[in-house]
Amino acid sequence: MDKISIKKIVNKNKKFGGSLINKSNLEYCVEMANKEKNIYKSNAYLVRGIIVNHPFLDENKRTAVDLIVRRFEKHGIKCDERGLVKGLTNVAKENLNDVNKISNRLRKWCKIKN
Repeated sequence: MDKISIKKIVNKNKKFGGSLINKSNLEYCVEMANKEKNIYKSNAYLVRGIIVNHPFLDENKRTAVDLIVRRFEKHGIKCDERGLVKGLTNVAKENLNDVNKISNRLRKWCKIKN
């Protein structure tokens, strides 16, 4: 599986107009995502770390959506981006921290291409 770098995520967020405010939150979610072999669970760690824990001042959701859609595409998985954005907004509102629940939700919005 592709390894994620903190620098890449920070640069992506900067392009959207954000700035890093909590590096340790980002380091932890990247470490966990890189250890995970299952792409859904790996992306769930990123969702929790970026959308729920807010390591950036702004553009957390946009950064996370762009990142996980691209990672899923590399694995032949297509996301319903509209459903994904709506669903991840709900994850943020619910302050959902359970990686397994987030992973299950990602499976609803992102499926293997036929």
